Amino acid sequence: MPGRLKERMVSDNVLGWGAILLGLVAIIILDKRSPPHKWHAAVMWTVVAFLGVLKFGQSKWKSWLFWIFCTACLGIHVFAMWLIFGQLLPRLIVGTLYVVPFAFVEAIFLIGIFSKLERILGSGHSAHSAHE
Repeated sequence: MPGRLKERMVSDNVLGWGAILLGLVAIIILDKRSPPHKWHAAVMWTVVAFLGVLKFGQSKWKSWLFWIFCTACLGIHVFAMWLIFGQLLPRLIVGTLYVVPFAFVEAIFLIGIFSKLERILGSGHSAHSAHE
């Protein structure tokens, strides 16, 4: 049990530090091409939402469906951030902490959607094999 706990703590640390590193790289790149701080809220929203999805869905990491779902959701999310912060509200600069509750709600929502998708596909798969 202690080995498993230590293993989980290491994976949590790697996940957290990796998310922070990716967020900082994104902010550095985006700040060079636009006004300072313009994309910080969008990056924070993305990092918190998908760090939440990865953490809440940690038991699903061995499922290829989970990773396909996460990748598709990330693509849609990035497009939504570009639409909101780049096109609809181009002059808006929001503090990063204001978006954290929205990101947390998005993470829970996406895990709920994935659970439903998993049940639908799981029940469809078992129904299909029952007919064979």
